[in-house]
Amino acid sequence: MNMKLLLKILKLTVSIIGSFSIILFFASLLLQDKVGDIVLNSLNSHLSTKLDVGSFRFSLLRKFPKASVELKDILVHPSPGFNPADFSGINTDTLLAAESASIEFRMKDILKGDYTIERIGIRSGKLNLFTDSAGLDNYNISWKEEKKSGEDVSLNLNRINLYEISSFYNDLDNRLIIKGIINDGRLKSRISGNYIDFDANSRIQIELFQLRNSTIKKSIPADVEVVLHKTDKGILFKKGILGIENWEFILTGFISSDNDLDLTVSGKNIDISKITNYFPDKYKNLVSEYHPSGILKIDSKIKGVSSRTSNPHFEIIYSLNNAHIDYGNSDLGIDNFSFDGSISNGAKNRPETSSFSIRNFTTTLGSAVYKGSFYLSDFTKRRAELILKGTVFPAELKKFLNLQNVARTEGSIDLDLKLSGSMEKKEKYKIIDIFDLNSESEVIFNSFGIELNNKRFDLEGVNGNILFSESTSTKNLQFVYNGQKIKLDGNFRNLPEWLVGKSVNLIASANLSASCLKPELFLNDSSASDEAIVKKAPVIFPDDVILDLNFNIDSLIYKSFSAEKVRGTLSYKPRLLDFKTLNLNSQKGSISGNGLIAQNSNKSFIGRGNFSLTNIDVNEAFTTFHNFGQDFLKAENIAGSLSGSLSVLLPVDSLLNPDMKSVTAEGKYLLTDGALINFDPVKELSSFIELSELENISFDQLENDFFIRNYSLYIPQMDVRSSAVDLTVNGKHGFDNNYEYHVKMYLSEILSKKARKNRTVSSEFGEVEDDGLGRTSVYLKIEGKGEDIKVAYDMKAAGNQIKNDIKKERQTLKTILNEEYGWYKKDTPAEEKSTSKPRFKITWEGSDTIRRETEPPPVKKESVIKKLFKKK
Repeated sequence: MNMKLLLKILKLTVSIIGSFSIILFFASLLLQDKVGDIVLNSLNSHLSTKLDVGSFRFSLLRKFPKASVELKDILVHPSPGFNPADFSGINTDTLLAAESASIEFRMKDILKGDYTIERIGIRSGKLNLFTDSAGLDNYNISWKEEKKSGEDVSLNLNRINLYEISSFYNDLDNRLIIKGIINDGRLKSRISGNYIDFDANSRIQIELFQLRNSTIKKSIPADVEVVLHKTDKGILFKKGILGIENWEFILTGFISSDNDLDLTVSGKNIDISKITNYFPDKYKNLVSEYHPSGILKIDSKIKGVSSRTSNPHFEIIYSLNNAHIDYGNSDLGIDNFSFDGSISNGAKNRPETSSFSIRNFTTTLGSAVYKGSFYLSDFTKRRAELILKGTVFPAELKKFLNLQNVARTEGSIDLDLKLSGSMEKKEKYKIIDIFDLNSESEVIFNSFGIELNNKRFDLEGVNGNILFSESTSTKNLQFVYNGQKIKLDGNFRNLPEWLVGKSVNLIASANLSASCLKPELFLNDSSASDEAIVKKAPVIFPDDVILDLNFNIDSLIYKSFSAEKVRGTLSYKPRLLDFKTLNLNSQKGSISGNGLIAQNSNKSFIGRGNFSLTNIDVNEAFTTFHNFGQDFLKAENIAGSLSGSLSVLLPVDSLLNPDMKSVTAEGKYLLTDGALINFDPVKELSSFIELSELENISFDQLENDFFIRNYSLYIPQMDVRSSAVDLTVNGKHGFDNNYEYHVKMYLSEILSKKARKNRTVSSEFGEVEDDGLGRTSVYLKIEGKGEDIKVAYDMKAAGNQIKNDIKKERQTLKTILNEEYGWYKKDTPAEEKSTSKPRFKITWEGSDTIRRETEPPPVKKESVIKKLFKKK
């Protein structure tokens, strides 16, 4: 029985509900156009912007017991007043676009004809919020309470629900861009004219945050809660909370209708342990292994009128106490990391009175304690002051920073830095910009050392100090670099700026001393693949260096060259290196001189030098310099001690390859205790005249001038007094190893040396007749083209030499005749008359035949000498 009753009740209920649903369904169809038109027309008439809807449907069932209007393809136009032209390339025609929206109101409003919208739901849309450069926005929408005839709509929004709304906020006035998604937002509001009570609670996902030049691209979940009240006087923020991770920022205050702000923003208990998650990507990888902890506090105030001509006053105060930073698995960390500071726009609320400060900065890293401060004022001129004191222990720093490329560190560095001055205005600053500041700083090295892996860089035993003021100066700075002990004292203007690549001139005056200097150790040990083609870069003298240097090097070693007691002074001006003095001991002798190297506009070089050499061992010099790049005269062919002078002009290209065809040089040399051993041209000469002594000759002294020009070495005529034979030599030797030497040898010496070996002398030199004065000579010519050497008689040189000898011997002969026969008065060249005939004949050698002078004809009255030497 009871079951039957229950079934009857159920059937009745279903019938009633079904009937009621059918009634509501048909009522919805009948009222759809009317109610929809009333709602849409009323919204467009009351809102300060335009609303477009693709289609709508009225329902009494969907939101029962509420009536609802379902809208499709909604488009809300932006509010008037803002300037779309400021947003080049961005579509600003849409404030809100959504696939669907639902508007709810009470059913009885249909009967009264006075609709009060109580709830709106918006799903799957896009919200675009813009603020132009003048501070005007596209979302300034108001509700106009203007009663019209017939039905009307008012807003009493108990809730606005937002689902999956993609949002974009672009504020040109503050250069702020935010992109994100409103996942689930619930807004409660009652709007009546210009009076609004607004309560919002939403979960959002921030995808992009960009403030000026700082950008964070990271998906950041956040919770937003806002409670405000808007009146004709302004907006009162009763509550405003932004929660990110475990951070909470609180906003309270009032904004008047004329933009007079009185706001406070505070951040309490901001745990910095996750702050690295929000670093820009380019920095995130650098700090991924560092784990900070600590509580940051922020309190800020904004007060004053905000307009195009004035800014409100703002001040942000922050502090961090006893923070800690760990690195990976290191047992070292940054402890007691504390500071406080502020940001303010100052008394006049303008950039020129603005300031930024970090005060009472302290921290420890292992054994090191650091203290300091930073202050930046007048943002138009950017006046800054940095103070930092502490001791750096490189071994602890290497361990904490995990410097894998550092093999070894030692010692410590004391820092006492004070930098101040104006900083150049830039969009972005780097750490090197601190070198723009004036400095009153000192760095003291205490047995500091560092060695890098896989590089030829080993610095140890650094002691001394560096002072940074108007110029950088070093006092007794000593160090050992790659085994080279060096000491440096000097003054350097603009050194820090120059080292970091700023456009300044480095002006320096210094004294450098070293116990042993090996230039090769200053070069990196880098090797290229055999298959790689390495393009050499031209050598370029810097245009931004002016240097005066005194150097004193006990030992200098470069490849096979070594020198001791290297002393001198040099100066450098843009593209001009001038060795004013240079003195060194090398090759068992000494070298002194001066020279300069200048770079031309086409990047080539010209070198000029004047040098004096004393007692240089030529054999050792040839060995050291690998026979100077030639194989004609080698170290094993020569011996002796060389002294002399050299002036040279040497052009080279931009890769420092010498232009030998343009080399010009001249000098004098004195070679003592010399020897030529198995020298091919002399061996050929020895073979030609069959005199074996010439194969290895020695001489006490050889002195002459020399000249280099037109790609050749010129040797003027010189006398050689050797162990084998006395010679007179001159010649020309080309750098292409084509040469020609002219040799004069006294026949008597050749014959006498041969006679000692073989008393039967052949007539290989032709018939000769001694003049009684030992003047009979043999003239030979040695020619060479590479390895092809030829020796022959030099008849042309013999004839020229006979003429020269005759001229030289006239006065000698005249003296002999005067003394022997009294033909001439003493010291007088006057001729005497004589009618007697000479008692003998004089024969001069020098041609293929022997010429005999006959008696002068009696017609003319001439002197005997003129008769003797008169040409026929």
